[in-house]
Amino acid sequence: MSSNSVSHSYLKASIDGVNGSGKSGTAARLAVGISKELCHSAPVLAFDSEERWRFYKPTIFDVEQVPLTIVSGTSLKALQKALATAEATDCCVFVGDQLTTPWMEGLKAFAYENGNLPFDRRQQLMNEWDVIVRKFRYGPFHAICCGRLGYHWENVEDEDGNLKLIQGDSKFNAGGGSNFGYEADLELEIRRRKRRVLPSLKNLLSRKLEVEHVCEVVKDAAAGILNGQQFVFPTSSGAYKAGDYKPVLKAIRPYLDFMATISPPQPTAVSSRELIVGGKTDWAKNQAARKGELEELDAYLNLCFPGGEKRSKLDAIFRNLALEALNGFISWTRMEEESSTLHLRQNVQIVKALYVRMQGGEKPTDHNSLIALLKLAADDVQNPGNKMTLVELMTAPMRKQPPTAQLDEPIQHELTGD
Repeated sequence: MSSNSVSHSYLKASIDGVNGSGKSGTAARLAVGISKELCHSAPVLAFDSEERWRFYKPTIFDVEQVPLTIVSGTSLKALQKALATAEATDCCVFVGDQLTTPWMEGLKAFAYENGNLPFDRRQQLMNEWDVIVRKFRYGPFHAICCGRLGYHWENVEDEDGNLKLIQGDSKFNAGGGSNFGYEADLELEIRRRKRRVLPSLKNLLSRKLEVEHVCEVVKDAAAGILNGQQFVFPTSSGAYKAGDYKPVLKAIRPYLDFMATISPPQPTAVSSRELIVGGKTDWAKNQAARKGELEELDAYLNLCFPGGEKRSKLDAIFRNLALEALNGFISWTRMEEESSTLHLRQNVQIVKALYVRMQGGEKPTDHNSLIALLKLAADDVQNPGNKMTLVELMTAPMRKQPPTAQLDEPIQHELTGD
């Protein structure tokens, strides 16, 4: 019987520490112990961002005969997928080892190329992170998540009135200001220390070096059962042997036994979204409108200049020249970033009118005829009903002909008076 069929609270623990402190090994021993002694050897699922759990499968889980599923990845999406898999399957323990890597990947993915992460993009990142937090907290399984140790930094005024940046308390380095340690009910911090063992009577010259893992309970939300305690886990000598998980499980067992008597938390479905009065903000509406105008402009340009086997180069030239006439530059990126939404909408109207004329048989053959046709399309938008044709314009007296050089101002400026 797996833990999924029992209505009780689950272990929701975080383990943080520096590289090599023993986070992964401790998490593996705790997970296999929970499975073996509390969940009848039900499967364990591990999200592995550092390719370590492929070693633990043959050396720990196969030895204890506990099934282990490994989901490898370094992104937020991979972590979300692993948690969704744990939620959908019959695993009794989920291990996230470690979360700092996908968090840093998310920061990089949502930031601009220069590293700037504005408020709106950071909020999008936190929306994705909240999916992870929610599944960690409310998933029907025990969850142990590891992360690298970070620090809070504070500005402190010295005796001379100067501000100095000093290192504050440690934290789980994932989740930004809302560090992941806040999300766990049991927060552990682990470090490695070396010590010399006293010489034995048989060999007074021997001074053996031993490595220990010191685990400190930073926070225990379950009535303080383990709060403030410190545990020392010695490093195993040689290969892992059956039952080597017992010191770790024994340390956490009082907390697990207490949680087995508590009902699980119930996530609320109530949202504050209904408090929003007008739906999208003006900024969001404008962004959506810009996206639509750009898509429509691109579509009409493709209709006017579709390319093809024989005309691909010529149509590409006409497309670029049309953009230059409309905006003063060819760059699509510049148009996305610099052109106003109104300007983009007017571009769409002109190119749509250009397409109507081209469908009627008026085709540009060179730069001059393209500029003339764009002027006629702009005039169609500004003065509907004026149906001078391209042939009429090109054969009119010289004073009415379009300039043969590039336009001094984009067509759009003539139309709007900007």
